Amino acid sequence: MGEASGRARRPSARLDAEGTPGERSGNTLQPTAFDRKLPRQDWEGDDFTPGAGGHYVTCMDTSVGRDVAYATNGKVDKDGRVYRASIAYDPDGITLQQARSAVDAVAHRSFIIPVAWNDSAVVRHLNKGMGLVITGAYDTIPREYRYQPKADFAHAMFASHRSMGSGNVRVWDALNPNTNDYGRWYPLPVILAFIRSLGYAVGYVPLDIL
Repeated sequence: MGEASGRARRPSARLDAEGTPGERSGNTLQPTAFDRKLPRQDWEGDDFTPGAGGHYVTCMDTSVGRDVAYATNGKVDKDGRVYRASIAYDPDGITLQQARSAVDAVAHRSFIIPVAWNDSAVVRHLNKGMGLVITGAYDTIPREYRYQPKADFAHAMFASHRSMGSGNVRVWDALNPNTNDYGRWYPLPVILAFIRSLGYAVGYVPLDIL
């Protein structure tokens, strides 16, 4: 993954407040989807990775942390910096393979890296609410959905599910500094274009049985 920098801001598009079967939202209840708790936002900007020179390099670590929290229904909910600390020193972004080692070390869970996926495989997975760490070129995301102008780097995010009502996808962008958020809605075509840009480099933690 490449580096991110600059002051993060809330995108102008309205990405919250949308219903889907099995989901609730509100100020007093933690939102759910498919009867599974949606995790709070984790921001990579407060990880202060040693050797990174102040750059944000833990988008993958942050995203797998959100995936584990979702897959375990909140039982294992760790900041991205905990996953980074579990692997060998690396001052840059980590790979899906390194993320798999971190998930094993921190959460004692498997992290599956599928091969030969395409749009249909991604959509089927999200339709079932199975959660997916997604990677892509950040500049494929339209500006109104990004948290900073600088976008010439590879990036990782977490997507929990697709709304059966609108078809939109619930996404946690590690550059979102609002840790009171529970993800935001993105149009499916935006997410698919993002994933295509790095050849469907994705991964997921199998869901715990509720």
